[in-house]
This record gives sequence, C-alpha cells and structure tokens, in this order.
Amino acid sequence: MSDAGFCRKCILNLTPYVPGKPVEEVKRELGLTDVVKLASNENPLGPSPKAIEAMKAALENIAQYPEGSCFELRQAVSKHLSVDPDMLIFGCGADEVIHYLGVAL
Repeated sequence: MSDAGFCRKCILNLTPYVPGKPVEEVKRELGLTDVVKLASNENPLGPSPKAIEAMKAALENIAQYPEGSCFELRQAVSKHLSVDPDMLIFGCGADEVIHYLGVAL
C-alpha cells in the first residue's frame, strides 16, 4: 500500500524540508575559516555560565534515569506561570511532546 492511503492529498503534495548545509561544507565551498551558523536556531554564544554550572552539578547523578513525572520541574514551572501543574506537559524535545499529543487524541 502506498502512503496515499494514509495521508490527505494536501500532505502528500507538501515540499519536504531541505536542511541547510553544515558549517564545515560552507567553509570548504567558500574558503572561509570562521562561520557562524544561525539557520537551525543555534546559539553562537554557547551555553550560559549558569547552565554550565547546573550541568556540572548534575554530573554526579548522570548514571541515573531522571524521575519520569518531572515533579519538581512541574511544580516550579506551575508556580512561575501561576497555572495548575496538571496543565503542563514535558518531554525530551518537541518530537516527544508531539507524540504525546497524538497518543492523547
């Protein structure tokens, strides 16, 4: 069976996303040595010093799986946003959150 049986025609007619060239390829093609990539939401400044410190502090527990319900994060974010904790969803990236939405429907 083809994809046509599973998708609406408007979906099948979409042009696929074409990702930008890697920095290394741009450097080679244009003879450049210093290229800053911003096309895919990269941060040319790198992580903040606070983020680096938080990652260093978390290294002691790196061998353990994180607590799956994100209880502490959920409480902190709900307090910050003044919303009920049950109104929040967390995932490992947008793909997982989108997957959750599909499963919930």
